[in-house]
Amino acid sequence: MRLTTLLLAIFLCSMLVQAQKVDADVYKCLPCGNECDKATYSTQGKCTHCGMQLVRASTINFAEVSPASICDYIANHPHTVLLDVRTKEEYEGKVNPDYGTLKGAINIPVQELPQRLSELQKYKGKEILVYCSHSHRSPQAAFLLTQQGFVNVVNMAGGMSVLQDTDCKK
Repeated sequence: MRLTTLLLAIFLCSMLVQAQKVDADVYKCLPCGNECDKATYSTQGKCTHCGMQLVRASTINFAEVSPASICDYIANHPHTVLLDVRTKEEYEGKVNPDYGTLKGAINIPVQELPQRLSELQKYKGKEILVYCSHSHRSPQAAFLLTQQGFVNVVNMAGGMSVLQDTDCKK
């Protein structure tokens, strides 16, 4: 009986180690919001579609919410920090088309986010919902935030371009 239990424990441990090794060897495109985000690779390098760096799949740790449910999501998560990572001009509606913005959002363009992370430190323990116009920049911002220790990050899939006129828009 003891020998069987010991052998079973050794087998299960070896399976766990193998599963961790397989997971560690899976790479994905640094999230760019394109279809290539779903592709997997067995080695490091660059994405063959968009040229983004490939990162370990296990390091991509953020959730997504659809634009169709965004207003309900915000209503059900009233303390969520809304982070618009579009340019200042897009955020202020000075470009055509003007997709609007979400009420109460903070604007930090994704290009400036690495240098402006200190502005978000006070929100590190809060949920942060990241969005842009087409969900190409926001996955990158969500990935960056999780890599910097933000643990509750959500990306709005599709972005403001697919969000219909709603009460949660400014």
